[in-house]
Amino acid sequence: MRLDRWLTRQPQLNRRHALSALAAGRVRVNGATISDPLHEVGPFDDIHLSAPDATTCLQIARRPRHILLNKPAGVVTACHDPEHPTVIDVLRDTLNARGEDSGWLAEIHHVGRLDRATTGALLLTNDGDVSARISDAGLDGPAKRYRMGLERPLTEAEQESAIAQVRQGVLLEHDPRPTLPAQLAFLTADQARLTLHEGRHHHVKRLWRSLGNRVVWLHRESVAGLSLEGLAPGEWRELTCEECSRLGAAQPRG
Repeated sequence: MRLDRWLTRQPQLNRRHALSALAAGRVRVNGATISDPLHEVGPFDDIHLSAPDATTCLQIARRPRHILLNKPAGVVTACHDPEHPTVIDVLRDTLNARGEDSGWLAEIHHVGRLDRATTGALLLTNDGDVSARISDAGLDGPAKRYRMGLERPLTEAEQESAIAQVRQGVLLEHDPRPTLPAQLAFLTADQARLTLHEGRHHHVKRLWRSLGNRVVWLHRESVAGLSLEGLAPGEWRELTCEECSRLGAAQPRG
């Protein structure tokens, strides 16, 4: 959000006072004096307003959190569920076992969704911009790569036909829009790898139903290029600085 707009939303400032404070060099963002009203700020910025007799803290920066989880089977992608363990429960159990604070889990949300039986890469964050960038990017956006088992083995001719259809786009049941072009490769006659640049409800399973087959197991190998290497089911890690930069995600300062 533009700094001038952010300031005018504070109860102690109207637009005239906000612009006056900016022009006078009384606004500091992350320790730096900012006079540009178009400067972008967000929840991960410290914002202070100085006066001759005192300095007021308008916002304490929230710490950015970006988590890659290897979601195990039987866990639902939700923050709360009355019947089943959730991905937040998985993170909380780890933090409790380490004796670490888990209060920050209330801030984070999952980016996209994996079915309860589906395993693999799931990103969680408290950065809404990252969520939107990954979820709504389309063909030019981050890829999601899946490996799956199929109920019926396919002949070579059927495999070639499926690859061509997926490359062109497939009409899913109850959806008037064809899927975006995707990449399909067969590992065996009944196992395949699929790379998508979008995510619709039960996307992979509905796609295979449209192609006359059924998914019997599904694992997401990666999302947005984030690898599960070194993570057993149920384990998770925070993203590295390089990974945050690649996603355009806010990083902890200092």
